[in-house]
Amino acid sequence: MLKLENITAGYQKHNPILKGVNLTVGENEVVAIVGQNGAGKSTLAKTIMNMVPYISGNIYFNGELLNGKTTREIINKGVNFFLQGGRIFPHLTVEENLTFAGMGLRKAEFKKRKEEVISYFNFFKNATNGRLNLQASYLSGGEQHQLALAMVLMKKPKLLILDEPSAGLSPGNAKNLYKILNNLKKNLAISILLIEQNVKIAFDFSDEVLLLREGLIEKEKMTLENVEENFFISDKKGMNH
Repeated sequence: MLKLENITAGYQKHNPILKGVNLTVGENEVVAIVGQNGAGKSTLAKTIMNMVPYISGNIYFNGELLNGKTTREIINKGVNFFLQGGRIFPHLTVEENLTFAGMGLRKAEFKKRKEEVISYFNFFKNATNGRLNLQASYLSGGEQHQLALAMVLMKKPKLLILDEPSAGLSPGNAKNLYKILNNLKKNLAISILLIEQNVKIAFDFSDEVLLLREGLIEKEKMTLENVEENFFISDKKGMNH
């Protein structure tokens, strides 16, 4: 479904962050990228969405070349991106945030899509109209993450890129968010590329885990033990175990 061929990317051609990345995510597959802070994990996600300029290489989605496509065009092709920390409009209501995310959908399609999306999220369950009319800034941090993810799902992506979805959340909220993500994985025909700082979560959630180091994907097959023992043991402060 997603294929990256020798992607070199970064803001400076003479000092790229990604240095020839090759990556494939299959249909209904979950692939996780782990690595130290500064390894280029978020840059990789943003490069796919054309938020970071890539210098060379090719990006394919469902066999179609994405090179040169705008972020909006990439979203319309079926790829969407959960930014680290989640992005909502805090001064808009929950309903208005979902309406913005579903912009361009026909009225009937929007209604159906909204009902389907909110059914996956705990804070919407048994919600009254007053809940939907609540200003988003009044939601808890965990609920704001859920709303941000709901907004991403409004476009019904075929490939979902999650950049550090548990960042900034308490252990309880992170666990709850991954319960939702596991439910989505089971019930939706969706592929997921996960960028995750928590190595154990990455292995528990994903079909395959890849290690990004100094702008390159390690070729060795990763296990929880060799990631922690051979690489992160000297950098545990950067990891959440």
